[in-house]
Amino acid sequence: MDYSIIKASMTDYESILHLYKKCTRHLESIGIHQWDDTYPSPGMLRNNIRDGVTWVIRVQEVVIATVTLDSDQDEKFNAIHWAYPSDRVLVIHRLCVDPDHQGRGLARYMIAFSEKYAEDHGYEVIRLDAFLGNTYSQKLYRKLHYHEAIGYCYYPPDDIMCNCFEKKFVSDFRMDNTIFWTDL
Repeated sequence: MDYSIIKASMTDYESILHLYKKCTRHLESIGIHQWDDTYPSPGMLRNNIRDGVTWVIRVQEVVIATVTLDSDQDEKFNAIHWAYPSDRVLVIHRLCVDPDHQGRGLARYMIAFSEKYAEDHGYEVIRLDAFLGNTYSQKLYRKLHYHEAIGYCYYPPDDIMCNCFEKKFVSDFRMDNTIFWTDL
């Protein structure tokens, strides 16, 4: 199936909210307690859509994957020892794939989109935090050559411990219009 990633609109809000609730229940059922009823909050999701920084994949008008991309680094990122200092940082927030559609490469597809977005908008580095208890996301970012930064972020309500990843890329190496991302 061919998937298109498009900017979310306010008509996607309910579907996005439902997706995060569904994913939260699924994660909890397999012992991963990274999200809850307070995070991600409905207001945060609504604001991100309004600000034009949320992207989705829809199947028959239902959102099956979403990610937020912006340059807003959490203040907790200030305590992290990043390998790649830059003022041109894109941050990946809350990548989420419907449990019924997992295992099809959608998370990788969304990350590839994020990297292309970074290139198109002049970013030098991509950063994110990932819950240490989510072994799936930990493996995914490592497999995609994201570098683990030194330090951890702790988020309420129960001091959720996250490590941080980053990727610096060179976007000018092309062969037949294919972009190759390389760690520096």
